[in-house]
Amino acid sequence: MINIRLLCPFPPPFGGVALHCIRLLESLRAHGTVATGHSLGGVPDNVQGVTKLGLGFFLSRTLVHYHTDEGNHRWMRLFSRIWRLTRTPYVVTVHSFRYRAEFQDPRVLRQLSVAFAHAKAVIAISSEVADALESTLGFRHKRTRVIPSNLPLSAWEVASPLPTDVAEAWQRAPVRILANAGRVVAYNGRDLYGLDVLVLAFSSIQDPDSALCIAVGDVVDTALWQNVLAMASNDARITFVRSLNGPLAPFVQHAHIVVRPTRTEGGPSLTLSEALELGRWAVGSDAVQRPDGTVLFRNEDPVDLSRALHQCIADARRGHMPPAITPNTDAVEKIMNLYQRVSV
Repeated sequence: MINIRLLCPFPPPFGGVALHCIRLLESLRAHGTVATGHSLGGVPDNVQGVTKLGLGFFLSRTLVHYHTDEGNHRWMRLFSRIWRLTRTPYVVTVHSFRYRAEFQDPRVLRQLSVAFAHAKAVIAISSEVADALESTLGFRHKRTRVIPSNLPLSAWEVASPLPTDVAEAWQRAPVRILANAGRVVAYNGRDLYGLDVLVLAFSSIQDPDSALCIAVGDVVDTALWQNVLAMASNDARITFVRSLNGPLAPFVQHAHIVVRPTRTEGGPSLTLSEALELGRWAVGSDAVQRPDGTVLFRNEDPVDLSRALHQCIADARRGHMPPAITPNTDAVEKIMNLYQRVSV
């Protein structure tokens, strides 16, 4: 029987990587794996087997599955050094790998290359992430696998209630549109999540029956956030949920349309996969490859996004909703097969 320790940023906060880790832990256990969660973030309520990372974690040599991205390169370098000293095997999932100025430092790049080279395997959530990792490090790990992160929803997410601070006007609207942003942060000087594009597009739609809820986790760039608030200030149909402290699934269940206007991201989007899995209209920018069934619009184009929203609003008003599509059903089996290979 496989024994695995997941080292992840479990929620809270409730970003995409955190929710992926919840789903992976639940799925591994459902498949008979002895799996425990060790959190670099919070400890979610009502999820068994998750504890905060402590010194005792490093006393065991049981296989570790570490989840990271470019922003956590310091942790990657440190943890790898410890695991190499203690001869602890580790697998790494990379959820994104965008360029950072620190990667110009030869020492940082050398340490990072060594950290990835000594992993038993590397999982990239998309081909783009695998290519970015190879381009930065100058090599591709011989056991690199591309496995999308959009695992099926966990029972814990589906059972979670809708928060009490969601606007009544949105809850009662005949057509409910949802968007989310884990962190309001800049990408090339503009909002990574494209909330400005969404507000422009929605404000151009003169439909009193439609309402937009934007759920936000953390605000890193205050100027970008204030700009979005100012753009939305004259449209009472747009409401916000700040400091999202739970999973997005209850919002998706209550929505008709889920929008992902991101300017870029590491993979197809867990948010859009949730929408498709729950039989909701999924609208996404064409910045990256999206899940099958997504209604696409041109990245950063509010006019084309308005077109896509018009189309989905009309369908929702008629009661025409898409069939539910469960994504990536074989991902856990692929991950478990990888565990078995590296444990030999």
